[in-house]
Amino acid sequence: MEREQTEQLSRSRAENERFIPTAPRETDTRSAPEPASQPADPPLALQRIERLLTGMSDRLETLTRERQHRDFSLARLIGWVLQFLVVGFAIAAVADWAFQAELGKQIVMLLFAGVFQLGALTAFLLSRE
Repeated sequence: MEREQTEQLSRSRAENERFIPTAPRETDTRSAPEPASQPADPPLALQRIERLLTGMSDRLETLTRERQHRDFSLARLIGWVLQFLVVGFAIAAVADWAFQAELGKQIVMLLFAGVFQLGALTAFLLSRE
C-alpha cells in the first residue's frame, strides 16, 4: 500500500497535480447502517400514524382551550373594581367642572382617581402569570 502511494505521488509530481493520499476503501459490514425495517402491512402503519396525529391534535386543542380561559384571580377582580372607580371619579370631576363646582372638590376627585388608578395597575400586575 505504501509503495502504491509513493508511485502515485511521484506520478502526480511529474504531472504537476495535487495529490491527496487516501486510505483504500474497505467494506466493513459491522458499521454499515441497517436498512429501515418496513412494516409488513402498510395500512397498519398508516393507522398508527393517524392515531398519533389525532392525539397531537387533541392535545393542542386542549392547550388552546386552557389558554383562552384563565383561572379566577382576586387581584384581577380588585383591579377591575378600582378601574371602574377611576372612571367614576373622572366623570364626576368633569361633571363638576361643567357645572362650575369648587376647584378643590374637583382636585380631590382627580387625586382619588389617580390613587385608584395606581391601585388598579398594581392589581393587574400582580394578576399576571
